[in-house]
Formats: sequence, C-alpha cells, structure tokens
Amino acid sequence: LILEILFMIALFVFILTPILLAAAVFFIFALDSLVRGHDLPTSRRAAKILVKIFEKREPRAFIFYDLGCGRGTLALAVKKALPEIEVYGFDLSPIRISLAKLKSFLRRTKVYFKEQDIFKTDLSRVDVVYTYLWYDLMPPLEEKLRRELKEGAMVITNTSKFPNWESAEKIVTYPGVSRLPDFETLFVYVKKGTNN
Repeated sequence: LILEILFMIALFVFILTPILLAAAVFFIFALDSLVRGHDLPTSRRAAKILVKIFEKREPRAFIFYDLGCGRGTLALAVKKALPEIEVYGFDLSPIRISLAKLKSFLRRTKVYFKEQDIFKTDLSRVDVVYTYLWYDLMPPLEEKLRRELKEGAMVITNTSKFPNWESAEKIVTYPGVSRLPDFETLFVYVKKGTNN
C-alpha cells in the first residue's frame, strides 16, 4: 500500500511539474508583454523578403539593427542568411534579450543583443534598420531616425508605417489573406538627406 501511495505521488509530481512549469513560463511571458509591450515575431515569409531586400543592397557588408528585436528570431535569421553583415538586436525586455542571447549562443551565431531602450540607441552608424512596433511609437521613432541616420541608410517597418515619411517601396507579404490593413506589409524608407 505504501509503495502504491509513493508511486501515485511520484506519478502526480511527474505529470504536474511540466504543467506548472509551462504555466509559470506562460505567466512570465504574458506579464513581460504587458509591461514591456507586444512580442509579435516577424513571419518567415516577411523575413525571406527582408533578406532579398538586403541582398540587393550595395555594398553587401553592412550594419543591421533590429529595433524591438524580441527573442531575436529575425536577427538570427538575417545573420544566418547573410553571415558577412553585423547584426544587432535591441529590446527593453531583459527576458527577451536573455532568450535571444541564449539562442545566439546555442546556434553559435554572432549576433549582438542588447537590453536597451531603442530611443536611447545611437543610430548614426547603422546602414539598415528594421522595426515591427506599435503604431504609437512610430512618430517619435520617425523623428529620431531622420535626425540620426546617415544619408543612404535604409529603414524597413513591418505593418506600422511612419506618419510623415513617404516610403520608397511597399511590399505586401500576404496579399488577399488578411483583412487587417497593412498586416505584414513592409514599408521601405531611404534617408536621402537632412530634410528627407
């Protein structure tokens, strides 16, 4: 009888532990999203299109910043596709940055992830910037990019676009699929001078 009770307790702990662990992880990520903002990853289709845009860019060796990189999925995909470029990911969440760094380490991929406010990030040396951020962040980010980017730098936004800066190109990644306006649409901007 004692062995049966011990077995049932062990079985209960064995079954319950992963469920409790999964619930704790879900709670941590949900709380992080509430405090630090959404964490929507870029789709694989949009990531492939981004890489195609980068491949057209000359010179090929350049510096890429993913502002609001989340768990680093896009930054790691870009580095894998284009190993010659320098890739940086910035996010305010220590949880997301820790996961991104862990993924970078496990994949032996040299991507620089930093826990940092994107509005305090120096953008003066970057060649290409990517963002997938909330609409309300776009006006102040537009001002910062126009002020700090060097001439010829490219900015690609996903779904959200800048209110005043006219895009050079608009790429719809899921035509006819989504009813949401501009969902997973990439807007490509190029810094043309001080007034762009």
